Amino acid sequence: MPKILIHYPDGTSAKFGLNGKVFTIGRAENNDIVLRDGASSSYHAVLKLTDSGDFAVSDLESTNHTKVNGQVISTITLMNGDVIQFGDTQAIYESDVPVSARDQDNQPTQIYEMPVPPPATPQQPVIVQQPGRAPAQPGSPVQPYVIQRPVSTMGRRSSGDGCFALVVLCFVMPVVFIAGLSVRHYQDRERQWFWDFLKEYLHGK
Repeated sequence: MPKILIHYPDGTSAKFGLNGKVFTIGRAENNDIVLRDGASSSYHAVLKLTDSGDFAVSDLESTNHTKVNGQVISTITLMNGDVIQFGDTQAIYESDVPVSARDQDNQPTQIYEMPVPPPATPQQPVIVQQPGRAPAQPGSPVQPYVIQRPVSTMGRRSSGDGCFALVVLCFVMPVVFIAGLSVRHYQDRERQWFWDFLKEYLHGK
């Protein structure tokens, strides 16, 4: 059975066995545990039995508050050895409740979270290197693969050959014609070359 040991300001002490469910504490005479000091309120606090078998202390909006182990509280479940302060009166809570039962009562609500899948790793693009090209450096933009097609030279070659043949024809034909005319003149004019005849003709004019 839990107990509470009261140390009064005058140096006296009293131990109360908590064999009920609710106990009021205060300066008023109709409290279950009466405090004898001017700092405590008429109805200072209340003790209530919890499911674990220990008591929870709640402050009843007292003037000088209720403290447990030096901390101001509104409601808290007590544990064996807790020091309670009601105004100028100090009390020690004693409990023989097993720790396992008290832990079940005070066990916090557990939050279950669904595991978050790791972010998907982006697939690295596969770069196919063209023959004869250096491998791409990290961080450099990937150049698109361009298919090189051989350019047909048939039309260009035929056009060039035609122009060349025309130039040769225009140059060779007059030479051949003049050469033939000179040879014929050499034969008809008593072996006088055409060029000599042309000079005489031009001087005669």
